Amino acid sequence: MIALSDLGDARDAVRQALSDAPSDEVPGLRRAARILDDLAGRTGEPRLRWARGILEREGIDPVDREVAAIRALRQELPGLSLTAATELAREAKLAQGM
Repeated sequence: MIALSDLGDARDAVRQALSDAPSDEVPGLRRAARILDDLAGRTGEPRLRWARGILEREGIDPVDREVAAIRALRQELPGLSLTAATELAREAKLAQGM
């Protein structure tokens, strides 16, 4: 799912390509790596942003209402596993505590 994926795979792929790229491709790959790093740093992890947005919209505080948070995430995205929803709710809870 695009909404729940992060940039990690893309960043890893660009770094791997850099390790064995021909010299004419290196500048472009370095630029791509910087763009992906900047985007990840600026926007945070997309799946966590998605989860926090759902919880905010529903008025659910994941610190106080973890079970309700898990339920809301699973209702928003049918097919989201209990394990994945629990992980997202806990990440949202940790992020809120920062």
